[in-house]
Amino acid sequence: MLRINTITRPTPTASPAEHHVVSTPANRSASGWTSYVPSWTPSPQRTRPSLSKSRIAGFRNPWPSWHKPTTAEIWDSFQWGDDNDGCQELAASHLANDTAMRKPEQSKLPRFGDINDWPNSLGAKSARLLRVEDPEFSFPDDTKAKVTWLGHAGVLVQLPSMDSRIKGPDRPVRCLFDPMFSARCSPSKFAGPIRSYPPPCKVEDLPPIDIVCISHNHYDHMDQDSIMSIWRRNDFCVRFFVPLGNKHWFVDWKIPADRIIEMDWWDSVELTVPSPTPATSTLKLHCTPAQHNSFRTAGDADSALWSSWYIELLHPAHGSRPNKPPFRVFFAGDTGYQFHPSPAWPPSPNKPSPAGDNEDDKKFPACPAFAEIRDRIAPPNLLLLPVSVGATFAYLRSFVPLPDWINPFPRHSAGVTAANHMPPWDAVRVLKAMAELGGDADGEPAVAVAMHWGTFVTDPAEVLRTLGALEWACQRQGVRFGRKLVKGGEVGDGGPQPWFVAVNHGGSVCL
Repeated sequence: MLRINTITRPTPTASPAEHHVVSTPANRSASGWTSYVPSWTPSPQRTRPSLSKSRIAGFRNPWPSWHKPTTAEIWDSFQWGDDNDGCQELAASHLANDTAMRKPEQSKLPRFGDINDWPNSLGAKSARLLRVEDPEFSFPDDTKAKVTWLGHAGVLVQLPSMDSRIKGPDRPVRCLFDPMFSARCSPSKFAGPIRSYPPPCKVEDLPPIDIVCISHNHYDHMDQDSIMSIWRRNDFCVRFFVPLGNKHWFVDWKIPADRIIEMDWWDSVELTVPSPTPATSTLKLHCTPAQHNSFRTAGDADSALWSSWYIELLHPAHGSRPNKPPFRVFFAGDTGYQFHPSPAWPPSPNKPSPAGDNEDDKKFPACPAFAEIRDRIAPPNLLLLPVSVGATFAYLRSFVPLPDWINPFPRHSAGVTAANHMPPWDAVRVLKAMAELGGDADGEPAVAVAMHWGTFVTDPAEVLRTLGALEWACQRQGVRFGRKLVKGGEVGDGGPQPWFVAVNHGGSVCL
């Protein structure tokens, strides 16, 4: 098991105290559905009693970019009738070269009602574009990092051994983010959003896990059954890292308190192998900001912190990797970037915009947290970024299973929830804001892997829409898009262009 070497907390002048809400009688909780759908309720600010010694009443997003839509903005965002977003056609256009059109085995088919109308129904097209693969967890030699998407926001990152003397199958350091293997993201096993795509593997299929990072306490990111399965199979080596206010859940689930590290924004932990030598590397884990919220039970909205996570693998000055540049991984968790009031946002192939950004950036600015993370730590080499708003709104809409042209339950434009869940266009902007656009010290471009999409979906159109929107955003913003990573692509004027990759469930990217 990795050893905690040091825990660093910011000095008072550097601490982000503004995201802590001081207790007042006016602080009250509100509905947790606000994570996924627009809300008419005020922003909730509250905490658990255990945090009251710090006079913390809860947490908030401290930036002007945090915006809850008004009633008028919500109404303007509603869309009825046929969905004519050209991104669906862009995604489906890649099926023209899919000559085999092989239907996956039954256990790997998504739960779409028209899936058996193969191969040209909407559900069949989605299943052909986004498949479930058997994940492969081997770690090739001379690999800087290997990332495997396990569905929704669940991602396994493997990094080279921290001790260059260690050889064999257990040499990678394995970090698991927001594991979610359950059928429903809900407090109930019988109600709530249900996954359309099955998990690509079971927890028992995973290799030994050293680190589990949880971004926040929503049920689709902090799943008790998944966490307990991981604990039972990795009690000899795993540690859990959670934002403030979340440790008590793990203790209540009978995980030993010394295996759970609770952290505030900008706290960092250094981990080493049990007997470090000058030839061993150090893994530094940072708890970094995100623009989101939290909710798990009635009355606890925003009482626990939400976060992103940043990992640095720092190599030694001696040994087999002398003075090798650090490798850095950023996991965004669940986060927004910028509120966009226009129902016509974001740009798409049938409604292009020269700039594509919010026309009123001064009133609704972009979240500055990502640039601050880049400036305070360093540009990451690998970014794990969400590209979809989630499941709940589509889940509610699924109770009215009618064609768009007569469905009384509207869609909403992506921009109205973009301060809380960033869609593909903003995810590409975050990649460009955080990446070293000229490439890293080895000249390799930054790579982003899409997550938080294509898992808890009730409408197959969402799969096509997300893939098409991500490809379109990359085309318009000068980022290379791919379903698999292709190294050595075109080089732009400023150096290698970054990549944005959307792999299949269970798919991997090796760097």
